Amino acid sequence: MKSYQYFFILVFMAILAMIMPAAAISQESEAAAAQVTVTDISLDPQVFIEDDTGTISVEVTNNGVSGVAIRRATLHDEDIIMLSNPYDTATSVGGGNSLKFIFTVRADVPEGIYYPTFSIDFRDAGYLRYPVKLQVQNDPLEISILDRPDTFSAGKKDQIEIVVGNPRDNPVNGVIVSLEGEGFDATPSSYFIGNLDPDASQKVTFSVTPEESTTLTVLVEYKNGINTHTESRDLSVVLGESKKQADPILSNIMVESEGGMYTVTGDVTNAGLEVANSVVISAGEGVTPVDPYRQYVVGSLQPDDFSSFEITFSARDTDTVQIETSYKDSDGNVFVTRTPADIPSSSATHNKEPGLPLTVIAVVVILCAAVAGIIWYSWRGK
Repeated sequence: MKSYQYFFILVFMAILAMIMPAAAISQESEAAAAQVTVTDISLDPQVFIEDDTGTISVEVTNNGVSGVAIRRATLHDEDIIMLSNPYDTATSVGGGNSLKFIFTVRADVPEGIYYPTFSIDFRDAGYLRYPVKLQVQNDPLEISILDRPDTFSAGKKDQIEIVVGNPRDNPVNGVIVSLEGEGFDATPSSYFIGNLDPDASQKVTFSVTPEESTTLTVLVEYKNGINTHTESRDLSVVLGESKKQADPILSNIMVESEGGMYTVTGDVTNAGLEVANSVVISAGEGVTPVDPYRQYVVGSLQPDDFSSFEITFSARDTDTVQIETSYKDSDGNVFVTRTPADIPSSSATHNKEPGLPLTVIAVVVILCAAVAGIIWYSWRGK
């Protein structure tokens, strides 16, 4: 064999000697990289609202025993905006260990389901690709007025019951309910609900005292991840007479006069649907209350309950008296109603001549006739 043939054989053997270990190393690297898998994915928020900013965390675990070198980790999608840079610094994940990659994104997309791709490029092997499910849902929190007065009264405290519900597929946090507007006082000023799970609801109650007709706005603030959102609902507050409030009505009113003093008796009935507290009956302007009943304290009257009363007063140059009924509601607000009653004129009372009543005169006549009959019967028998 010629010398140059030996030379080529030696070169081939040298190249083969170099390729064989490299091929073996490559196979070992591929086998080691195959043990790296995605073991956990978490999104914050779990479900985005359009234009929300959030994070996607991807955890990978090396299920093998050998370390695997990672050259680059990225998250890519044509629609989802990536706000954080890819992981370009080389790193490695040891056997049996895990490594977490966190990406910041903004879902500037319409409602729907998207699949940005998580990718790892290994240094000594190929790559790993994994689609991540990202859902965008624009359903807001729902605000319902559970109970409210049919009509509000100026200066009177009434309750409004509100229900806040979460129809979304993910929980929201930091939920705060407040009432906004002018011309009323609200207690409490705001209500903190906190977390609200999917398909859950929370009832809150406000006490509202309006001073004028106005528009009340129910405002709900909440967070979806780190994103703040608000929902609102307007509620008209129109002043008028409540259909449920206490309604004391006077009946069976009788006025008697004796010695220049008038006595009024009657009944007071609560025809309303609420309790009338601290009910007091008294005579109004134009007359002078006198003892023994300058005013009559009835106390509390339950709905459909009644009580008798009696008041006394003196009056001159008037033939009508306003009987005043004052009461308080459960919040201490005072209400006054007035009922007119006719009274005999003082001149008619003073000009009345004294004499025996007709009933007494009739009894005397009957007795005299009976005595006369007895005497006549006795005389005739003799």
